[in-house]
Amino acid sequence: MKNVLLPTDFSENSWNAIQYTLELFKDEACNFYVFNSYRLPVYTADDFVGSSTNEGLEETLHKKNNENLDKILERISNLKKNPKHTFRKVLEYNFFLDAIKEVVKKNGIDLIAMGTKGASGAKEIFIGTNTGDVINKVKVPLIVIPENAKYKFPKEIAFPTDHNVFYDRRSLKLLLKIAELHKSTVRVVHVKADKLELNQEQKANKDFVFECLEKVDKSYHTLHNLNLEDALNCFSQSRDVDMIAMVPKNLNFFQKLFFKPKVEEISYHTNIPLLVLY
Repeated sequence: MKNVLLPTDFSENSWNAIQYTLELFKDEACNFYVFNSYRLPVYTADDFVGSSTNEGLEETLHKKNNENLDKILERISNLKKNPKHTFRKVLEYNFFLDAIKEVVKKNGIDLIAMGTKGASGAKEIFIGTNTGDVINKVKVPLIVIPENAKYKFPKEIAFPTDHNVFYDRRSLKLLLKIAELHKSTVRVVHVKADKLELNQEQKANKDFVFECLEKVDKSYHTLHNLNLEDALNCFSQSRDVDMIAMVPKNLNFFQKLFFKPKVEEISYHTNIPLLVLY
């Protein structure tokens, strides 16, 4: 049984991510943990608040967030019931990243599903600081779901790589599972900025990826484009890709692909969910 963490800030963006994830795993037995964390506001010396007031604020915040979690569970109950799914609410008084780490460890979380959104007035989808922190510091598979992404049967999954890093079977396990569940085709995309042939190490890494994907439909594509982001976006649009899967072991490639110096600043011009594998 898979344990899936569903962080929520009670926004429609996070609700969309919850709906997407429930659909993605509708045929899989799962425990879903609907999660929220909160902290009291930080006060300066001039705004000092006594401990009794702090206790009252914490109690108020706890009550409010607990009620909001109940409302999320009620919204879920109004969806088509799935006997394969169970739901638990998790409310933590802690900083977001610390709370995520604790919940992942305590509950054996296999996957985190988070919503993300575009900046106001921009077409780009930004990963965001919280999601970037999870990618960098939690090391659990993560699916990033843009706010306007509506669930589509994942018929086509793009897997971009430069073949410079060896991916073990554990890293590709979730990709294989999703592809088998939905009979998806995995498009292995070699994105390169030069016309050099693969060296022996790259060939070995490529062969191993195909060995791991032996049981699913797959194909191989090479893209030559100095702008790696544009190359992947063009490929995704031309093939009508439903999901992009990546292993950020080669963080330099992961960052270059989206042309941002830091993971939390990564953006991409798409409403396609991004599956980050470990």
